[in-house]
This record gives sequence, C-alpha cells and structure tokens, in this order.
Amino acid sequence: MDRVDARYKIFKEKLKKLGYIKQQAKKVNAVVEKVGDFGMMSDAGNKKIARAVSQSKNEKELRQKLDKISTMAGGKYAEAGEDEVINRAIDALSSTARGMQLRPDANVLTQLASIQDTGRDTDVRTDDMKSQKVKAQDASKVYDTLMKVRAPVRSKYLRLMQKDKKSFMKGFNAILKVANN
Repeated sequence: MDRVDARYKIFKEKLKKLGYIKQQAKKVNAVVEKVGDFGMMSDAGNKKIARAVSQSKNEKELRQKLDKISTMAGGKYAEAGEDEVINRAIDALSSTARGMQLRPDANVLTQLASIQDTGRDTDVRTDDMKSQKVKAQDASKVYDTLMKVRAPVRSKYLRLMQKDKKSFMKGFNAILKVANN
C-alpha cells in the first residue's frame, strides 16, 4: 500500500508541474463551497466572483475586481456591480467558515424547518461549525416569522444568522422578540 501512495503522490506532483492541477482552482472551489451562490445570473458569473474573492487580499482590491468584472464582456456580468453581490463577496472574503454550504441541510432556514417538523429541541449548526441548542417552540415561531417576510429581507437575516454562533443568537433573539409581540 505504501508503494501505491508513493506512486500517486509522484503522479500528482508531475501533473502539478505540467499545469493540470492548479492551486488557484482549489482556492476558488473552497470559496464556492463556503458561499455557494453570490447572486449572479449564471454559474460562470458566480465562478468569476469566487475567483476574485480568492485572489483578493483586502476589501478595496475585491471591490476593484468586482467593478472590472461588471464591465467585462459588454455588460454580460453587469450584476457584479449590484450591492447584494458585492456584500456577499465581502462576506465571503471575511468569512471564517469551515463548513460546506452547498449541502441544503447546512442552511439555517432548513434546520429551523426540520425542528418545526419534528417538534424536538435540537442543535442548529452555523458556518463556524459550532452548535446552539434551540427550543422547538421558539424555532417554530422564528421560522414562521421568517417565512412571512419578503425574500430579500429574509436572505439578509439568514446570512447574518448563518455566519457564526454569536450572530445566530443575536438574529434569532431579535426575530423571536418580534414574533412574540
């Protein structure tokens, strides 16, 4: 088995030298796994934004790259200049998420819906891979309140709650306070 591992490692190094395995592609895929969707109309646009996020060192540089993307290809990627896309890209740049958000069950709204369906107190996991115990009754109220709100406002709160445990509790308690009134 040691020989197989050694041969595989040598093979990967040769591919890397030839340029078939690119480190940049790994970085872009890591960003796509964290965020999933930046709000662009096409997957190619989302990939361009993810590439810009992975290459940027700070927010100023990211904004410049997004501005450049929004003007390229005769306005094909014009939505890269929209506030929502820019905010999601900035969130991805500063994100400390260790989890993968492409799975639907990692979404906070999906977790709240499953708590409502089962009716049991359960943990809700955020992007920083920490869990917070939530009462089923409270989760049901928060879920119902979120579903009554328009989609742009709901997505704003969900992104905030998805970020980390502290942000989740802050958003959860604020929505619960509104739901109880």
